[in-house]
Amino acid sequence: MKNNREKKVSLVLMLFLAFASIAAFQISNVLADIPHNISIQPWTSGTHTILNITITMDAGAPTSTHYVDKVQVNVSGVVHDLTFTSQPAPTFVVQYDMGEITDTPTVQVRADCTLHGWSGWTNPQSVPEFPLIALFPVFAVLTVAVLLLHSKLLKPSE
Repeated sequence: MKNNREKKVSLVLMLFLAFASIAAFQISNVLADIPHNISIQPWTSGTHTILNITITMDAGAPTSTHYVDKVQVNVSGVVHDLTFTSQPAPTFVVQYDMGEITDTPTVQVRADCTLHGWSGWTNPQSVPEFPLIALFPVFAVLTVAVLLLHSKLLKPSE
């Protein structure tokens, strides 16, 4: 009986670790051409989903002839152009308001350098309607509830 219980606890712990690993790697930097570092971090403001797009240039400080002038955001196959006349720093953040989303679109981003051209597209990233990290507390509470219920059911009746 104890061996069976240990197996169930081990299974629950493995599921918990798997979920925690998935949640931890939800957002990651992606290496591309020049500009080399582009990362996407979604967040919400009211009912709108906003993307914080971080871009880093290899060459250091931008000049009047060498800077990022465009960013393209591909949302599930529809490309949106963001243009600007100057780049404020070697690493900077561009915000893109996706509006209110009702599904889980896939997002990719690339940036255009006036000297080196377009970077590669970032890896596709799903922008969840309900972020995975928000499911962590729900999963933890459910795990504890199942373990408590399970332990009560295994207790011998008096």
